Amino acid sequence: MEKKFYLSLKMRLILLMFVIVIPLTFMVTGYQRMFEKYSRSYNEIMANLKVANEYNIKFKSDMEYSMYRVMIGLIDVSQFENGDILEGESKYATVVKNPLSMIASARHSFGKSIERIPGSDGEIKIKGILSCLDSLENAVNRMIDNASVTGKYDENVNIWENDIQGLCSMIQDYITQYTYYEMINMEYLQKELEQQVTKRIQEYMILLVFVLAAGTLLAMAITNSITGPLERLQQTAERLGKGDLDAKADLDNLEEINILARTFNHMSERIRKLLEKNTQEQKNLREAELRLHQEQISPHFLYNTLDIIVWMIENEKQSEAVKAVTALARFFRISLSKGKSIIPVRDELEHVRNYLMIQHMRYKNKFSYSIEAEEEVLGLASLKLILQPMVENAIYHGMEFMDGDGEIKIRAWKEEENLYLSVEDNGLGMTEEQVERLFTDTGHVPSRRGSGIGVKNVNERIHLYFGKNYGLSIESEPDEGTTVRIHLPAIAYEEAVGKEEKHA
Repeated sequence: MEKKFYLSLKMRLILLMFVIVIPLTFMVTGYQRMFEKYSRSYNEIMANLKVANEYNIKFKSDMEYSMYRVMIGLIDVSQFENGDILEGESKYATVVKNPLSMIASARHSFGKSIERIPGSDGEIKIKGILSCLDSLENAVNRMIDNASVTGKYDENVNIWENDIQGLCSMIQDYITQYTYYEMINMEYLQKELEQQVTKRIQEYMILLVFVLAAGTLLAMAITNSITGPLERLQQTAERLGKGDLDAKADLDNLEEINILARTFNHMSERIRKLLEKNTQEQKNLREAELRLHQEQISPHFLYNTLDIIVWMIENEKQSEAVKAVTALARFFRISLSKGKSIIPVRDELEHVRNYLMIQHMRYKNKFSYSIEAEEEVLGLASLKLILQPMVENAIYHGMEFMDGDGEIKIRAWKEEENLYLSVEDNGLGMTEEQVERLFTDTGHVPSRRGSGIGVKNVNERIHLYFGKNYGLSIESEPDEGTTVRIHLPAIAYEEAVGKEEKHA
């Protein structure tokens, strides 16, 4: 009888194991397959966005720069047969990209590298890009052919203005639209994932309840030492079903129960990590978008500055030209900042000072400016490129229609544990409705001249890095001027950089 009882207990333990482990294994496998499916789709979208963003950033400026050099006759187009052209000394050399190679690379990337669904909005935009690339290639070939023929300058100017620039802008617009549709696809993917997770949890919880009930009945027939762990496991499952993703099953002195508990905890941890990963990836994507806008420098600002320098040189104003070149170099050095988003207040003020110096050379007698900063704030941390958009708005909007006597005041000071930066102008001012739109709309200066970094963008960047307690505030009255105040935490630059590197 003792042997029979022992065998019966063994069989019941084996049955209990199968009743519990097999369904749970099915659940874990189902979740794994589901997330693998969505992970593949997500990776495809991210790969497409990476390709699109690379060309959105560089293609237009590189193409226009190369063809502008061809148009004005500063390079020998025959050198393009050997690839890109290197201008200047090695230390200060400038690379002029081969336009035909750029077009070929873009055609390959958008024609073959990017995965797309036939008939989708994304494919329509890609077809538009490829069509523009074909037209652009024809225009480039015409200009290159004309470069070796005397008397074709006016024709090349016409090609540059009506074909090259227009097609590059169309390509950039198509890329932007394609990126937008890909973002929508990612949003749809996220919503579908959330719906599937909810559905699977509901289905599996029903199965899990059934498994636990059957296991409890079997355990009660075997020994009371099994019912206790199973009841605790059931409670943990119910917590998980109610949304407590930190719920963990306790280990017991029975290895069979421990295997079940570890499997359950693995499933719970995997769900929690996947949801956290999805949330973090969405945040990282938004940060990437904002950084993309942050890193962009208006080509029109650069062209205008270079025109000023050329004019100074032609009029033998070498000292002023040197001053302008130095200011532009410092402007770019701080704009790049080795890819860092956090810079000292000292550098942020220096960046806007160089920007104002260049704009003051361009708009002579249009405005004056001053920069005041307490010594103790210079070593504090600031986000890069948060003052320039405000100053840019003040120049292009506040003083565009003024006859002179414009004034821009920039201040930086500390109050307790808070850092404040302000941009004050005596320009045209704004109504309350206009101020409100700056925070709800794009809120930036026109794209033909502006940086593309608006009030809303800067405010969102501050929220992302420092929290909702910090950001922008604007005081303005029509015909009375505008004051933009930036509120940041008073954190030492070294401390802020350490946190940023740790986060990265």
